[in-house]
Amino acid sequence: MKRLLHHFTIAALLAAAAVATAGQAYAAATPWAEDAGGRMRLIVSPPADDGTIQAALQVEPEDGFITYWREPGESGIPPQITVSGTGNAHLETIEYPVPKRLSVAGMTDMGYDAPVTFPLILKTDPGALPSLSVNAFIGLCKDICIPFQTTFDIPADADAFAETPVDKAILAVARTRLPEQPSEGFHADDAMLTDSGMRILLTLPNGSSESEITLANSNGFIVEAEARPFEDGGFVVDIPLSALPEDADPMDGDWLLLVKSDGRAMETPLVITP
Repeated sequence: MKRLLHHFTIAALLAAAAVATAGQAYAAATPWAEDAGGRMRLIVSPPADDGTIQAALQVEPEDGFITYWREPGESGIPPQITVSGTGNAHLETIEYPVPKRLSVAGMTDMGYDAPVTFPLILKTDPGALPSLSVNAFIGLCKDICIPFQTTFDIPADADAFAETPVDKAILAVARTRLPEQPSEGFHADDAMLTDSGMRILLTLPNGSSESEITLANSNGFIVEAEARPFEDGGFVVDIPLSALPEDADPMDGDWLLLVKSDGRAMETPLVITP
């Protein structure tokens, strides 16, 4: 199957990198691991002086398949990555590009229906190159979900960590796909429990009334919401208890807020006050 990268910026960066590497020998990222519904591979950069390793998991679903965000929604499997190896190697962070709301078998899921790269930060003891064993488990779904698991073994060899300009471009572009952190003109002002549910006060960019709001709870569910104009140019989101799963306690679990507005996306942890 022919696979096309889905963004002009990536294509331009890769084309430039191909010219720059002509006639030079570089070690590549891991080979692609393939399964029904798609494929994935790992990119690993050389460790920094403090043992930090910039890495990424690339996932390419087949046409018609999707893979999932950190909280998949009504169904699906979020990415799960474990890292072991020498030098106390471990995973510190997996980051998630801005997802889409997707309809699968009549249910709403949060995920990706095109190639996606999840930036990773690994950590090892400073010093010698580590050997790494990176286990990746994802879901690829169409009419049904297909669990896809594989292990990438990286030897303690300089060639195994030698990234190409193409790899660097992929990592750089992946970071541009992440949601923004809260800023002066785009943030949550407050989140509180009310008699009827939850209320969130927002500042949206350019006072935009067009927004898509998703709350993800660590207990394994998402809530879709809408914002409406409120006091002093701000916006309010009211979420009735009936929007939560049966018997769910809004004070239980950790909340993550994802807001899309004015062509931008912002993500922030949300603390609900009683």
